[in-house]
Amino acid sequence: MQIPSFVREYTLPPLEWQRAMRTWSKTMRQDQPVCYDEQVSGWRLFRYEDILQVQNDYKTFSSEPVGGESLSIIGMDPPRHSKLRALVTPAFSARTIAQLAPRVQQIAQEMLANALPAGKMEMVADFASPFPIFVITDLLGLPAEKRPYVKAWTDALATGSLPFEEVGITMAQAIEEHRQKPREDILSLLLNAEVDGQHLTEYELLGFILTLLIAGNLTTTQLLGNAILCFDEHPEAWDQLRQDRSLLASAVEEILRCLPPNRGTGGDRTIIGGRIATTDVEVGGKLIRRGEEIYVTTISANFDEQQFSDPERFDIRRTPNRHISFGHGIHFCLGAPLARLQTKIALDLMLDMIPDWRLSHDVPLKQIENPIVFGAQKLPLTFSSSRSMRKD
Repeated sequence: MQIPSFVREYTLPPLEWQRAMRTWSKTMRQDQPVCYDEQVSGWRLFRYEDILQVQNDYKTFSSEPVGGESLSIIGMDPPRHSKLRALVTPAFSARTIAQLAPRVQQIAQEMLANALPAGKMEMVADFASPFPIFVITDLLGLPAEKRPYVKAWTDALATGSLPFEEVGITMAQAIEEHRQKPREDILSLLLNAEVDGQHLTEYELLGFILTLLIAGNLTTTQLLGNAILCFDEHPEAWDQLRQDRSLLASAVEEILRCLPPNRGTGGDRTIIGGRIATTDVEVGGKLIRRGEEIYVTTISANFDEQQFSDPERFDIRRTPNRHISFGHGIHFCLGAPLARLQTKIALDLMLDMIPDWRLSHDVPLKQIENPIVFGAQKLPLTFSSSRSMRKD
């Protein structure tokens, strides 16, 4: 199979790249839904049902690396994965995250208010990027002065441009401070936790922290930016939201389906949901041998005609909407409830404070040059301010 060159390149503007991916994926679903890619030495899956088969069966399709220990629970199988994930699942449950709403709203409102006098802001740098960092550092119990470092670390780690050891030295200081002065936050929870009667090792602690930072940072940043791309392309949907705020939750799900924050093209097994076959197994009529790697294509699954009615239509009223942008099965994204909450609150506040925003197209938008996350590098907005806030 020959992979189109644009899949691994960042030359196309974000929406053009995504449309090209959808067109190619549609052809692959019809002609080669399960095919071997010599460039990555693994199988690529394009149909929704085949991808769910792989993501739901961890015994047959392992997430663990061959011949090495994973830093993150993303690269672990049960029972170790289940025990470690159970430590933080309560802290990231929908109920717990909902209790953060007042603080999340306060942060977002203050950031938007700062932009009002100028009548413009660069959505990524001024809001979508720093906003989730404020929230996740609060959750972890990291001091405010660490926020710029946290952002730089997570971005660099996601691209592999920052050595793990360099981050580890700095984070060790925060861990030691929490040991000396325990508090009510996730980092203190992890320090006190035990698995099989033993506390987490320094390596496991650091892996957990970095996983949570990435899950609580990059996902929301790209989701917020991609929301702007969606509503700029479909202004009628923004008008629908202005008239009916009850559509916010379903709108966020449709943004996730159409412009997922992860690139979702396959090629990085431990980050974007790939697996290794633990035995010979048939998927979509193809025999996959034990030890062979399997890569999912999220965008293709989200536009599968067998699962979504009129999938090319951006419909903020779509229900049900069983996209897989946050994964599926045991590795469903830990940060999903937090990303959903932050995006819903941010859009709600934008409807109040800058309802007439406009995205500038004076300069062509550029993709983020990142093999994992997907979105635009910059999103310059202009608006007139509206300080009228609803009283709930």
